[in-house]
Amino acid sequence: MTAGKRNGIGAAASSWVGPYKIGDYLARVVSDRACRPPDAPGVYLVSEQAWHGLPNQGANLVYADQAPYLRYRIGQLMCDLLGFTSDDPAQGEAYEHRGGHFLWHHYCLQQGTEPLNLYFAWCAQCQCIDCAINALLELTPMAAELARRQSCNKHVPPLELAYNCSVMLPSLRFQSRNSSHS
Repeated sequence: MTAGKRNGIGAAASSWVGPYKIGDYLARVVSDRACRPPDAPGVYLVSEQAWHGLPNQGANLVYADQAPYLRYRIGQLMCDLLGFTSDDPAQGEAYEHRGGHFLWHHYCLQQGTEPLNLYFAWCAQCQCIDCAINALLELTPMAAELARRQSCNKHVPPLELAYNCSVMLPSLRFQSRNSSHS
């Protein structure tokens, strides 16, 4: 988590985990097994560049989606993204994940980009997953070809990504005052 803007109650911290360079992440799956995505709902993305705090346009997002079980879905993405997919580039030919299949054929192969040099990240603590995925898709140029937008009937206007994918941390001043009375 990355510390963010302070307010009267405490600080907002980004709930994003990563970004991890795919090659580096895969080289440490046993030693860093606590860093696996959770079996929880959330949003995830693939980008060309690393970023700090929140995903942004400078990260060059190439894919974003949501999932009811992040660990399972990101695993499926990795299989197809790393080339363990059909040789037929048609969307219906993906083995596990149509986004990974699309990226392998229409991004990695066409541009000569090694998937191990891309980055991925996830957020499992969104207040509204529909608002989060819609904000991420606005940052993803290839979104029209890949993803389906989910309308959010609960938030008009939609929640901003910084607010939606953050948690509030108690003020350090407040914590120290309370701990001295214990």
